Amino acid sequence: MRSANPAPHDLLPFPRGARYGPDDQAAVRDLLEAGRLSDTSRGPAIGALEDAFAALTNTRYALSFASGTAALHGALRGVGAHPDAGVVTSPLTWISAILVAFHSGSFPIFADVEPDGVNLNPTTVGSAGQASAVLVTHAFGIPARMDALTATTAVSGVPIVEDCSHAHGARYAGQPVGSWGAAGCFSLMERKPVSAGEGGVLTTNSRTVYERALTLGHHPHRLAAELTDPSLQPLASTGLGYKTRMPAVAAAIATAQLRRLEDRMAASETNLAHLLDVLHAHAAPITAPLMADGSTRGWYGTPLIVTEPVTDPAALFAVCTAAGVPVRPLYDDWLSSPLLQDPALLREAFPQVRHTGWRPPDPHALPNYQAARRQTLLLKVPDVPAADYMQQVGDTLATVLTQTIR
Repeated sequence: MRSANPAPHDLLPFPRGARYGPDDQAAVRDLLEAGRLSDTSRGPAIGALEDAFAALTNTRYALSFASGTAALHGALRGVGAHPDAGVVTSPLTWISAILVAFHSGSFPIFADVEPDGVNLNPTTVGSAGQASAVLVTHAFGIPARMDALTATTAVSGVPIVEDCSHAHGARYAGQPVGSWGAAGCFSLMERKPVSAGEGGVLTTNSRTVYERALTLGHHPHRLAAELTDPSLQPLASTGLGYKTRMPAVAAAIATAQLRRLEDRMAASETNLAHLLDVLHAHAAPITAPLMADGSTRGWYGTPLIVTEPVTDPAALFAVCTAAGVPVRPLYDDWLSSPLLQDPALLREAFPQVRHTGWRPPDPHALPNYQAARRQTLLLKVPDVPAADYMQQVGDTLATVLTQTIR
């Protein structure tokens, strides 16, 4: 990559609408006036959010949690992750979606991502190791190839948990994410397309998964009302002692936010299409990841793949930032993190790991993942109409790439 310092561009301010509008504020006021910000059962606010997510994903059940990570924990308990076999996952995800395997009594097994992509490669899943679950992240809103992944695991019967924390409203081949696997999990932290401030939701078509997840950290009031499995009913008065339920006020905000998701997604899609048209007109060496026919992406970061070799991704990121292009860094390389590389440190955090098949990962064993780390730029795309801004970003990014890559 050539050294270059393009002059800073006077881009328009990043376009953004109000994060919380009148509907969100009214929902909070209603709960304040009712004096009910917490819920130990499935009251109106919690029930409305769960029903809305079941409708969004076309699943039979939805279960609210205090965070997306807690929802993943509940899902891995729900599908039966255990210490004798690991949880196959991609390292190109947030660290919580990796460490949750340890919290669930199992351990992560890392598989590579697709060439020129950001999602788990179905051809690497079967050879990754003995698994009790596969955790599939729809990274940065791009739906993973769920038909190939479900076909890969169908023979072994290993359940799939979808991490949909970036992919609210996304579909793969016409079917909602969160409905392909045994369970799907959504994050509702403030920067996600649907915000509860903090929160999470699990979706599933399995009553068994739903009830097992319910026992992780919901109140005995709810457990006593909903547990029907004779093997789980002894837990009705205690649960498992965690506290993972969502506050009613968070559920009310998220339900109001969900009503505006379709409009936000449409604006983001229009903005990205405009940007790609500009980049194509400049013949810039960058493209968007391919998606299957009938698929719709979600919106949490927008990955673009640089098509010429990038030797210094940190330098490219710095040049883009200096020029005003709204890029954000990829996740850290968790495979090289002290926690995953130091067995003593990991055993201190998760003592049960000594009884599993865990081994520190080789950071260089996944070539497509390492290539993605070099070649991917993660952009912020507005969720409000922003044609002039996207034109400026496209022109500027094309100039940066031409001066630094070619």
